Amino acid sequence: MRTNQALSQQKGRLAGFFLLLLSACQPSETVVPGALEFSKAQQAIQAQLPMKAAEHLALAIQQGHPAAALQWLQLTQPEQGPLKQYQQLQRWRQQQPDPDSAALLGLWQQQGLAAPQLSPEPVTAQCQLHIQPVLTSASAISHWQRFRQDWPASSFATLPLCFLPPAFVDSRALQCSETPGRRIQCNAQVLQGIVSSGRAQLLMVVAGRGQASFNNGWLQLPENFTPALFRHEFSHALGFLDEYALPAPVAAAECQRTDLTPNILFAAADLARYADYWQLAPEQVRLTPVATCDAANKQVFRVVQANSHMQHFELPVPALYINLMQQQLKQPQQVMPVQYYFAALARQRQDMVSWQQLMQQAAAFGYPAAQDGLTAAGLSSTAR
Repeated sequence: MRTNQALSQQKGRLAGFFLLLLSACQPSETVVPGALEFSKAQQAIQAQLPMKAAEHLALAIQQGHPAAALQWLQLTQPEQGPLKQYQQLQRWRQQQPDPDSAALLGLWQQQGLAAPQLSPEPVTAQCQLHIQPVLTSASAISHWQRFRQDWPASSFATLPLCFLPPAFVDSRALQCSETPGRRIQCNAQVLQGIVSSGRAQLLMVVAGRGQASFNNGWLQLPENFTPALFRHEFSHALGFLDEYALPAPVAAAECQRTDLTPNILFAAADLARYADYWQLAPEQVRLTPVATCDAANKQVFRVVQANSHMQHFELPVPALYINLMQQQLKQPQQVMPVQYYFAALARQRQDMVSWQQLMQQAAAFGYPAAQDGLTAAGLSSTAR
């Protein structure tokens, strides 16, 4: 009996030993930092609670979860621009974002991150005006690609415009503002290298959040722009004025003009002069009062009856306006090239070497003010 009991105890000890040995050989379960918060975020997403999910993802990021940052970026993208997102990530964890997150944010200076390969621009001999796109974030790239895909069906497709391959600029360097309701402002200095290549008259910067604008050869669009917004802002490059009430300071300057703009007459008595200048029959023009100069207490008129894209950018572009644009583009030298604006910035910095180079590039496009400025300075209009 004792022998059997001893054998039983020995077998029990051996079984326990082998069980312990077996458990030691099993791989231990890896503990992922922030896994609990990340799991809670997935539950919140399934429950359609995005704000709650973002809160859990924020905690998961701070705890070091490897997938939380990318998902947080995708979840908060509708409300926050890439620059604000990047700054927030840096406050939570001061480390280099993973490649997918970096591409989403447009961090093109990050080591090992390559710019995307986009479809080549079509080759055409009908270029009177070249446009240089500048892109930052993944959202800007996506909207640019959609814009180019839709271009053949656009009312602007018949215009002799050409787009150069996009340039990719790090969103941290470009520093475009992201304030809703306010005009987007960017760091112009980082774009001088692109501008001074002299390949395009206009710069089209797709970055930031806020109001679009056109100023001195610089077309500024938010990263989530639409083709309709492009059409409105680009029309300013060809001299078209807004057909809604201008702010008082702008109206004070614009509404004193006596020249002939494509779409606005500052006096009804100018109709005959306008029709002659644009080679139109008077019956092709339908003078219609607009609010453009209300702030200057002046009644002005657009030249079409129906509301146009210059009053509300979503509206169609009138056929007459396309005709006028075609005429404008027969004289592209009258369009201010962006090099002329950057020359003014260089002069403000007392960088006269850059000023001369940029002025000569603007003069090479035939822009009269650049040619006159170089002549006044006793300089040649051509670079040596």
